[in-house]
Amino acid sequence: MAESKGELNKVQQGIADYLLRAGVDGFGPFKSARESASDALAKKGDETDAIKHLIRTHVALAGAQGFLTNLGGLITLPISLPSNVAASYVIQTHLIASIASLRGHDVDSEEVQMAILLCLLGNAGTELFKKVGIKQFTKKAASALITKYGTKKLGSVVAKGVPVLGGVIGGGVDAASTRAVGAFANRYFAQTDPLPKILDGEVLSVEIEEADGTADSR
Repeated sequence: MAESKGELNKVQQGIADYLLRAGVDGFGPFKSARESASDALAKKGDETDAIKHLIRTHVALAGAQGFLTNLGGLITLPISLPSNVAASYVIQTHLIASIASLRGHDVDSEEVQMAILLCLLGNAGTELFKKVGIKQFTKKAASALITKYGTKKLGSVVAKGVPVLGGVIGGGVDAASTRAVGAFANRYFAQTDPLPKILDGEVLSVEIEEADGTADSR
C-alpha cells in the first residue's frame, strides 16, 4: 500500500515538474517564457497588447490538431495521455508562465511556479490551494489535471505501470480551454500582490481581485 502511494506521489510530482520545466524553459518550437514575453512586448509595444498577442498565438496553436499531435509525440510525461491533451497542457503552462514573466514575476521562483499551476486549474486551483495548503498543492494539482479529463481515480490505475487516459478532446475544446486559462492568468497576475499568501505552511489568502475585463484573445 505504501509502495503504491509512493508511486502515485512520484507520478503526480513528475507531471508537475515536467509541465513547469517545459512551460518556463521552453519546449519544441517554444522559446523560454521570458523570451516569449520579451518578444511579445517588443512586437506590440505595451503590456496589455502583448498579453493579448500571447493569448491569441497560444489559442491558435491549441486549436491546431496536427500541431498538437506532433508536439504531443515529443512529450514524455510519467503518465500516458492523448497527445493533444499533453500538448495542450504544455501550451497552457507556457502561456501562463509567459504572462507571469511579462507582468514582472520571477518564473523560476517556487511561489510563481505554484501560482502557474494554480492558474492552470482556474478557479478550481484557488479552492484546491486553500483546501490542501502549500505542502500538498503541487501533487494534488497534478492529480486534478488528470481527473479534469475524465479519469475517476488516479490512484486506482497506478500500480506496476502507468495510468492511461483514453479519448481525444477536439481542437475547439483545446482552444477554448487555452483562451480561458490565458484570461484567468491575465487577471491573476495583474493583481498588486498575486502570489498566494502563506504563513507557516498555512494558506492565508489566494483570492483573485475583480477586474474590469479579461484579455481579448479574439
